[in-house]
Amino acid sequence: MSNTIYGIRTITEQSLKAWFDANAATMLPGVPIHAGQTDEIRGVPIIILHAESAQAHRDLGAKTLGNFELTVKIYVYSSADDSTLAQHRERVENVQAIMQDVAGLAAAWTVGTYYASWIVSDDEGVADRRYGNVLAYNIVAAYPPAA
Repeated sequence: MSNTIYGIRTITEQSLKAWFDANAATMLPGVPIHAGQTDEIRGVPIIILHAESAQAHRDLGAKTLGNFELTVKIYVYSSADDSTLAQHRERVENVQAIMQDVAGLAAAWTVGTYYASWIVSDDEGVADRRYGNVLAYNIVAAYPPAA
């Protein structure tokens, strides 16, 4: 049995990546999916799954028992040289569809327990011939029980 301990942000990013990888061939073909902050060389199109912050779940008071509410940002970038705005927006819609399948996301959760998620915002912009969206989600998850 492994004694590796992961932070809740790492667990969240790994779980989201597993779920996105399971759906990528049909919903996001040819789009690389990256988890968190890395030093990997990146191009576009790309999707970045980033658990930006985690805090003890506020509804539980002082005894949070390993429950967290996380802010997750999903970055979707496309190049205007290789994709139309309509293609970029379709990618964004497919990302939202993947996140709306909460039963699938819960099944793909790698460590601990996934409880819920909901979208907070979808911000769109364009710069340097790149389309970009930042989708912000709240996710409620918990560490696994102590052994």
